[in-house]
Amino acid sequence: MSREPARRWREPPRRHPRNLILLRAGDASLHGEWTRGADRDFDIFVSYYGQAEGRHLDDADYYESRPGPKWPALAALLRDHPSLVDAYDAFWLPDDDLAADTDVLNRMFAFFHAHQLALAQPALTRDSFFTWSTLLQAPRAQLRFTGFVEVMAPLFSRAALRVCAPTFDESRSGWGLDWVWPTLCERAGLGRIAIIDATPVRHTRPVGGELYRRHPDMVPRADAERVLKKYGLDEVRAVAKYSFRSQVIESTLPLRQRVLFWLKRINGRRKHAFRP
Repeated sequence: MSREPARRWREPPRRHPRNLILLRAGDASLHGEWTRGADRDFDIFVSYYGQAEGRHLDDADYYESRPGPKWPALAALLRDHPSLVDAYDAFWLPDDDLAADTDVLNRMFAFFHAHQLALAQPALTRDSFFTWSTLLQAPRAQLRFTGFVEVMAPLFSRAALRVCAPTFDESRSGWGLDWVWPTLCERAGLGRIAIIDATPVRHTRPVGGELYRRHPDMVPRADAERVLKKYGLDEVRAVAKYSFRSQVIESTLPLRQRVLFWLKRINGRRKHAFRP
């Protein structure tokens, strides 16, 4: 039996009504680990930018092949398929070199919804390649409310995606966009922005290497300067990455309270044992 050839666009019946991963994937993409769990709570749209026909077709709920850098390609994808934005509640737009499993990503989406976030990203494990140390997983934290997320792995609500998507093709490298998005969200009344420390992912490759190798004509700093100037944010980089406001942390109950609950649990079991 011959293998089904790759098509530019494939759309299956939707199984997961809330969450969608929009992934620009190359030949060495790590997303196979993300989708191996039997009970994943997300669909995945693979937008393949390589040359091998049908590469990653079997790993995708939606599939296309499309050349070009990540952010302009995602802008074009969303323009071509606007119904996607209406079909889901949360959208993760990660790089393809992030290591995670299905359980971590299910929990990431669950935290995003539970805390009613507009814009977020998972923290990076402490053995990751990174640009900003503030995005590494914080000990004991579940999430930290902030004014900055990185283009590596942003997670948008539907409302936030509508606000931010028009910027995607304003920077070929993506530089500058991660400073603009929190500002646009806050201006739109979508100010719940956080780093999700409870579900860290591992960034496995040096920052920017593959992107710049494939697109040597890029000038990232010029992209950032142009985008920041357009939105009046020339000085935002000096403060945004340190703009943490509050955090949700694990906290051990005081000894007295733990003993009280232990006694109540014992009493509850006793009552249950003698119930007629």
